[in-house]
Amino acid sequence: MRGVIKVSIRELARDYRMRPNHVYHVLYELEARREIAPKRSGKYLQLTASELQAIEKELQRRGHLKGD
Repeated sequence: MRGVIKVSIRELARDYRMRPNHVYHVLYELEARREIAPKRSGKYLQLTASELQAIEKELQRRGHLKGD
C-alpha cells in the first residue's frame, strides 16, 4: 500500500519513552475525536503520514518528547 506507514504501539512507546498503555489511551482518544482512523494489521497500525503526525503532536502536547 502506498503512503501507508506501518508502526507498532511498542515502537511508539519506545520512541517516546512511555508505556504502551499510555500510547493506547492517546490513540483511542484521537479515534473518538475522529482525528485518526488507523487500520490494524496484526500488531501493527497502518497509518497515513497525517495520522502519524496527529499522534506525535498529541504526545508532544502532553509533554512526551521523542528520544534518540
